[in-house]
Amino acid sequence: MNQLFVTFEETDDSSDGVQVDNLVTALEGIQDAVRLLVQHLGDRQPRPGQPPRWVRDQSTLRLSSTHAGSFITELTIAPPPDGQQYLENYGEQAIEALISWDGEEDSTLPRPVTDRVYGIKSSLGSDVRLWLGGPDDRKKTEIKDRGEAPTQISANEPALLYGWLREVNWDRHTAQLHRSAGDYIPLRFDPRFDGDMLSLATTFVEVSGQGRLNQHGNWTSVQVQRVSPTGSKLEPFELEQFLDDPNPKAFNPEEIVHLDLNDEEFEEFLRAIREGRDA
Repeated sequence: MNQLFVTFEETDDSSDGVQVDNLVTALEGIQDAVRLLVQHLGDRQPRPGQPPRWVRDQSTLRLSSTHAGSFITELTIAPPPDGQQYLENYGEQAIEALISWDGEEDSTLPRPVTDRVYGIKSSLGSDVRLWLGGPDDRKKTEIKDRGEAPTQISANEPALLYGWLREVNWDRHTAQLHRSAGDYIPLRFDPRFDGDMLSLATTFVEVSGQGRLNQHGNWTSVQVQRVSPTGSKLEPFELEQFLDDPNPKAFNPEEIVHLDLNDEEFEEFLRAIREGRDA
């Protein structure tokens, strides 16, 4: 995850190319957003002035190439100055966070980052549309200013969710609830859930809490109020777990319940089944 596409789209059909000022403004904004994310991921509070050396080293972007069609820039994180790989690659994590962002304020990105990204569009003018994503991306997020940004449908919607608990971060008290479709819901939890999150990490769980929905009806974040393991039928069958069960449910033909129905009762029974299928 070391590749970030930024797409410029001119709304004026007679326009020939992208103005250099707009290009510089947008790319500088993306650079600042990546640096703010790297600093956030490193659990450091941004301070006025030039970012620390470790932040600059892990967030410096390079313009690797451009692509035809709408003007598309391909940005990558510069390699470490000394050639050594980082212990925690916050730069790639920052790019992944930007790619996964849904364009909503106060959803999956810290507020200073969304402030900076929204500020990009307000500096460009109305004749340029800007997107995070490239030509082959199934999902692209349009960068808008704060006044144009999509609004939340609800700030306090009850949530009852099922999925695999992944990416638990006890320092930031965040996690991800993954579903079978491949997407995930960002979770936030209080320190009192640290023990539960530790014991349930990577397992299939039931989560209840309060969350926000975006304009598409998708959860942007959920504050955990309860988390518990579940044997729900949504959980996939695990052969090893089945074989290791000390009290397996065995089929016993002696316990079968038999129904003694006459022909009329049997026909009524079949009719009820057929009507249920057509319901």
